[in-house]
Amino acid sequence: MYSDENIGKLDIEALKKAKAEGKKIGLVQGSWDQFHIGHLKYIKKAKENCDYLIVGVDSDAKIQKRKGKNRPLIPEKERYEMIKELGVSKPGVYEAGKSIADDIVIKSVDEKKWGLIKEVNPDVLITITENYTTEEYNALTEICNSVLILPRQAETSTSDKLRKKLMANMSDKVTNFEAKFNAAVEETRNRLSSDEIKGEPFDGMMEHLSDSTDWVSPVVAAAKVKGKWYYGTNQCDHTLSKKDLNERTELFYSTVEHAEINLLKRIGDIGETDTVYVSLFPCDRCMKTLIDKGIKKIYYMEDHLDRNWSKRSHLLAEKKGIELIDLSSTFEIKEDVSSIEESVEEDYSSYKYIYPPNSRKQEQLDIMTNFEKNDKDPLDPDLIEQDILFFTKYWYISENRFPYENVERQFLIASRYPVYNIEDMSEEMWDDLNKVWLKLISEYGLDGGALCFRFGDPSLSGASLKRLHAHLIMPKVEEKAKFTVGGHKTLKKGLEIK
Repeated sequence: MYSDENIGKLDIEALKKAKAEGKKIGLVQGSWDQFHIGHLKYIKKAKENCDYLIVGVDSDAKIQKRKGKNRPLIPEKERYEMIKELGVSKPGVYEAGKSIADDIVIKSVDEKKWGLIKEVNPDVLITITENYTTEEYNALTEICNSVLILPRQAETSTSDKLRKKLMANMSDKVTNFEAKFNAAVEETRNRLSSDEIKGEPFDGMMEHLSDSTDWVSPVVAAAKVKGKWYYGTNQCDHTLSKKDLNERTELFYSTVEHAEINLLKRIGDIGETDTVYVSLFPCDRCMKTLIDKGIKKIYYMEDHLDRNWSKRSHLLAEKKGIELIDLSSTFEIKEDVSSIEESVEEDYSSYKYIYPPNSRKQEQLDIMTNFEKNDKDPLDPDLIEQDILFFTKYWYISENRFPYENVERQFLIASRYPVYNIEDMSEEMWDDLNKVWLKLISEYGLDGGALCFRFGDPSLSGASLKRLHAHLIMPKVEEKAKFTVGGHKTLKKGLEIK
């Protein structure tokens, strides 16, 4: 049964012999990735309940199809070898009845539903509650003589351990990560809590929010497949540099894998569903994926209708006839971010779009922080609160709303797209900026002045807004206009974040 030419294949002859001898046949199945004490106890208890134990091992391809390309962590050959060694008196010495596993089968990605169960027809199928629905358990009793449901043999699953390890790794890169993450989860739960919406999947969604690794905006999605609820949350790419993680440069990096995508990964090929529940309305890219997967109905708890991605997503859903159910209309969304502000303890680097210490006026600070609290970029051309003079391919131009002292004309030249790092500017953007500069000089009769362009850490550059932007300044005659290079760590005296 462990011969090289038949490695991972069911030993039909040995199984027939064991049945003929009246042995009780047991079957237990799993991925056994990152093998831990819970796995060992699980297999040992399975062996205690039969005379001849067959262990099913999911192949690499089978796991990848269900959990994504980064799993398994341990290849199938090594997982096979680990189980083969369990219980032997000497490494590599396998005596009948002495090894825990009497046979080990690697399950193909193309295996039909319950293929190994039907082929073995065990006297006892050993499993855990989460593996099957009640209806499936009833159906399995017609294939097997009995189904033994064991409790989990460890407090946390491998996936949960990996998630916590990744979060621990991320916490080294993100300033004040744990406080930010816990505050963001709590604030989201408080904002979405309602006496009108209880039970599944909503209770489960609020519980699973803590499975996210997004400290800015944790999101959860849910779907019911064959009587069982599955959940997915958004996950940040912790492999990015510290700078990219903190600044969340989402135009150039896929910093977050969205909840809907992780939900679909968890469901895999388990079954079909046409309905999903989400805490935040899907972005346009996720909407395309949901449409491709045959989703016909989406329940959502909140939305950002003012954002372009939401507008595009709604149009896609309307075009494809997706039914959208807005749950926010049944309860009041609470706009309270005080818990986050208290937790970060004036860690201004955590702000996504702004840097408050460089604000010069209370009015300016109030406008900036209001945008930030609503997860909006004050320099988004669709949202900016002043007239735009003209657009070019990469920039838009307006009069500066809060000009410096002794200035005759001051123009704001801001990136049309969410670019936050000077390193991410293409040659085309630089060339376009030069054209903007010359166009302003020519069309507005600027006799002299300076093009000022900050970059990098705002506590050094002096910028109060993080999206890349430049100032073209012409001072008043016989006056000196001061453009500050150099920032602050604390708010200017007399200013406060309300």
